Amino acid sequence: MEQVPPKPCSLSALPEGSEVLRLPRCEQVALQSLFDNDSDLYLAFRDACIEQFVHDFQLAAALLAAQQDRAAFSRLAHSLKGVLNTLGHTEISPLAHALQLEAARADWTELQRLWLELRARMVAAFGLDALA
Repeated sequence: MEQVPPKPCSLSALPEGSEVLRLPRCEQVALQSLFDNDSDLYLAFRDACIEQFVHDFQLAAALLAAQQDRAAFSRLAHSLKGVLNTLGHTEISPLAHALQLEAARADWTELQRLWLELRARMVAAFGLDALA
C-alpha cells in the first residue's frame, strides 16, 4: 500500500502572533499530520491535556507514596505515552513507555526515578512551571 505524503503544512499562512506559530516544531508536525491542520481542535486538545496533567501529576505522587498499585501506575504511564505521541512529543513518550514497563516490576525506586525524569521533561515541554 502506497503511503500518501502529508499535506503541506499551512502554518505559514497563519496570522503573525498566532499561538500555533509558537508551538514547538514537534507539535506543529502533530497538528499537520494527526489533526489535519485543524489548529482549533489541536489547541483545544492540548489545553485539555495540560489540564489533565495536573491530575496525572497528583495521581503519580499518591501512587508513589503508597507504593502499592502497580496496575494504576501502569495505566497512567500508558495514557501519558499515548497523549504525548498524539501531541507530537515522540521524544518524551519512550520515557512513559519505560515507566509503564517498570510498573509491572514494581521497583518503586526505579519508578520514582523514571517518573521524576518524565515529569521534568513534560514540565519543560509544556511550560508547566506552575506545576513543578
